Amino acid sequence: MQLQVKNIQGKATNKSVDLPDSIYKVELNEHVLHHVVKAHLANQRQGTHATKTRSYVSGGGKKPYKQKGTGGARSGSTRANIYPGGAQSHGPQPRDYRLKVNKQVKTLALKIALSDKVASGKLIVVDSLGFDKYSTKAVVTALKALETPKALLADVVGDGFLYRSARNIHGATAISVAEFNVVDLLRYEALVITEKGLEALNARIGVEA
Repeated sequence: MQLQVKNIQGKATNKSVDLPDSIYKVELNEHVLHHVVKAHLANQRQGTHATKTRSYVSGGGKKPYKQKGTGGARSGSTRANIYPGGAQSHGPQPRDYRLKVNKQVKTLALKIALSDKVASGKLIVVDSLGFDKYSTKAVVTALKALETPKALLADVVGDGFLYRSARNIHGATAISVAEFNVVDLLRYEALVITEKGLEALNARIGVEA
């Protein structure tokens, strides 16, 4: 499979790139995508939430009233969860939310997401995404020319001009190939990647360009 290379003005160049079927023509597997996305989001959780149990609430050393004769329920401490100022019952405690995903499964999920972009015509390869100054307007103009107002912009390495120019655009962002993940691919409607970025991505997944 081959794809025509464009420039940031949206016009086709005289170059094309090969898209290996082993990466860009993989059958959709929703279970794999769900598993990887779930793990990615879970691994971003800090898990530092905490509530005070009875052992952490000060006071309550004295029995509030006698055991019998009050007509009420027996109670040994005013720091029980039923009293104002008492502890939290069964509240959240610090924990690790991380989920383990095998490297092969992560790679397969990337291939599935990339294949979906190709199948829907939302993978665009450009010769360059280099900008010589900070300009949100220039990035917006380029996206309009490429007919992808909402897109994930990717290059071999993170470009300061591109990143800072795109971060103020709703529905678009710029990353390096090393930062590639399934969640970003699924979050953005289209993928705009440079030729060199595509080569690096193929090499990362395991296919030499």
